[in-house]
Amino acid sequence: MADETTQQADKAVPKDYNELLPPEGDKDVGKKLYMILDAILKDKEDLGLPEKWSSNYEFGKNVHWKKDSKDVPLSSANLMFTHRQRTVNELTDNNPTFNVVQIGSVPDDELVEVYLHTAQHWWIDQEQQAVFERSVMDGETFNCCVEKVVFNPELEYGLGEVETQNISPLHFGFYPVRSKNNQKAEANLHFRPMTVREAKRRWPEFADKIKPDSEYLEQIDEDKLREVVSGKANRLGDWFASIGSVIKHMMGNTEGTIGTGEEDELLIVEGWVKDRSIEEVEIDGKKYLQPKYPGEIRQVMTCNGGDIVLEDRPNPSINPALAVEEAAKTYLFDKFPFILTQSITDTVNPWGAGDYEQLKGLQIDFNKSLTQFNLFKKKAFGLKLMNPRDSGVSNEELDNVPRTIRPTNALVSQGIRYVDPPRVPAELPMAIDMTKMLFFLVSGEFELENAQTPGREVVSYKAIATLLERATTMKRGKVRNYSRLITIRGRMYFSHVQNWYTDDRYIVYEKDGESKTARINADVLRIPAKLTVVPGSTMPISQVQRREEAIGLAQKGQIDLEELLKRLDWPDWKTVVRRMKEGPFSAFLQMLGAMGAPEQLLALFSELMNTDMKDFKTAQAQGKVPDFNAIIKQLAEGGGQPDPAQELEFAKQQVEMTLNQAKTDKVIADGQLVEEKIITERLMQKVKIMGVTFDEEKLKLERARVATEIRAERDRTAIDNKKAEIQSSAKGRVQGPYREKGLSSNNAK
Repeated sequence: MADETTQQADKAVPKDYNELLPPEGDKDVGKKLYMILDAILKDKEDLGLPEKWSSNYEFGKNVHWKKDSKDVPLSSANLMFTHRQRTVNELTDNNPTFNVVQIGSVPDDELVEVYLHTAQHWWIDQEQQAVFERSVMDGETFNCCVEKVVFNPELEYGLGEVETQNISPLHFGFYPVRSKNNQKAEANLHFRPMTVREAKRRWPEFADKIKPDSEYLEQIDEDKLREVVSGKANRLGDWFASIGSVIKHMMGNTEGTIGTGEEDELLIVEGWVKDRSIEEVEIDGKKYLQPKYPGEIRQVMTCNGGDIVLEDRPNPSINPALAVEEAAKTYLFDKFPFILTQSITDTVNPWGAGDYEQLKGLQIDFNKSLTQFNLFKKKAFGLKLMNPRDSGVSNEELDNVPRTIRPTNALVSQGIRYVDPPRVPAELPMAIDMTKMLFFLVSGEFELENAQTPGREVVSYKAIATLLERATTMKRGKVRNYSRLITIRGRMYFSHVQNWYTDDRYIVYEKDGESKTARINADVLRIPAKLTVVPGSTMPISQVQRREEAIGLAQKGQIDLEELLKRLDWPDWKTVVRRMKEGPFSAFLQMLGAMGAPEQLLALFSELMNTDMKDFKTAQAQGKVPDFNAIIKQLAEGGGQPDPAQELEFAKQQVEMTLNQAKTDKVIADGQLVEEKIITERLMQKVKIMGVTFDEEKLKLERARVATEIRAERDRTAIDNKKAEIQSSAKGRVQGPYREKGLSSNNAK
């Protein structure tokens, strides 16, 4: 059905025009928009979305049984409501933490800080947290939520302000219907009921033509959801069954009207459509071609089946007075002002998935088991008294009035007794506990549920932090999706600011314990920056954990008193810090001041109490400490009324003395440190030199020892050789012939 309607919508486009809607002023603009609406509604019907959304809403309102029963006490404990409420509370427990990412050069670094505080101011001042909570509630009920961010010129007493609107999924759609991202689609439609009186007020030029659309609104209006509680509403799927015939009826020429009262309602169809039409403009005598619509986005509003086109204008998110080059830098220049967010990411269905789809079956089983248990309980409390017919005792005698009854005989009297009530099967309570356990296990809250079981007390802040981290992990996908919702909402906000904040406005923020005021307007905030949100910053934070950590850090000296009191949320912590800084003698000085002590003396005493004894002795040695008697004499000569100029000069001298002394001490300390480092380095060098000398001497001694051993070995070898030679010569003289040496003989004559 959706494909046939889509083809019908495409055929309605003139052949010589390639855009989704006919050109501005064409009589079929409204008709074409209604054809797109028809395709959107039929696609929702094919996906079963109305039926699913209606069922989810019923379960949230504790309407779990189709029909009532007179015989069986139908019971339901709405675990799904508990899960949804807990999830919404966790995801919206805190305001988001914003960050600003600079994507270009900024003329003044302080502008980035102003940019950040502007987002925080808007979030609090315009109660954006309440809007965020409603969006999360829609997301957890219908599997998705839709927001629309527009600039409303009627807010803030006519000054105008950026407004975030919660839109029911029943009143939103995109085309083509198979698009996975509404920003990638060719059209986003917002269709909603409006009273005839309001429509005539907004578009007085069409007041005589506007008619109510009661019959059509019966098919799509979400007011039917309000009747779920009373059980009188039809299923949303039935409402959409005849949508095609209704649209065809409304698109035709009808003579009569369904209603004439101005409190009757009509359907307003608002379409944001991509239109890439080109127009010719003349600049400085030259003709150029440029897109007709800023960002190629066009807005059309129509009613009464498309017969009346209320508005047909360029992108309303862009200020026409702003240069195209500057407008192109704003976020909404080429984007639709709608944010479609899924509760659980579904890569196939752009309308998302939710927890209800996983929990409905367990909720039904839980209700059945609970009903069976209550049925047994009812039978158990409805006691039956057995009185045999032949007992001889009438039923009227068996009452609570003390009396004497006379059965026929003793044997028959044994038959007068109460019938034993049916016993509850042991499996039934076990089934209830198991179903409940599975419910919280599937929902990802099993640990939290066990932690809150009677008899178990979670005291340690570490245990609380662990449970919160576990809950955040189980909801990580939701946290990412909803954090993205806040990020896009913030970027859309700044886009409107950069287009429509033409007048100066002022914000107040706190920095370093001081209140500051900043001027903001479109020119100031038109800087190359991008707003982001810290994922999970809206999740709950254990205050017990924060306080215990602060106390531990303060005891270790890692944070000061001011930061500790902030973490503890101490009332009027600024006064406490001021008193601590004044010192323990603050009351003493106040009493002296009440007694009429001169301000110069009070300032001197205060300075002395805040001066370290070492600094005082150093200043005294340098002759920088003023003479107390001279001060008293000066005050006495001045009649006890010192000159304000002299008093100010004295205070300046005291401050300069303290600062100079501190600087001098620092220079001396730094010099001593450098000198000690030099001495240490010299000692190390000497040690190293002595080590090298010792090694050299050791080597010399080793070399001398080795040389001595070599010489000794050589001498021993020479002696041995000499001895051998002598022995050999002696043997030759005794045994062999005598031989003379030399030229002359030694024989005697």
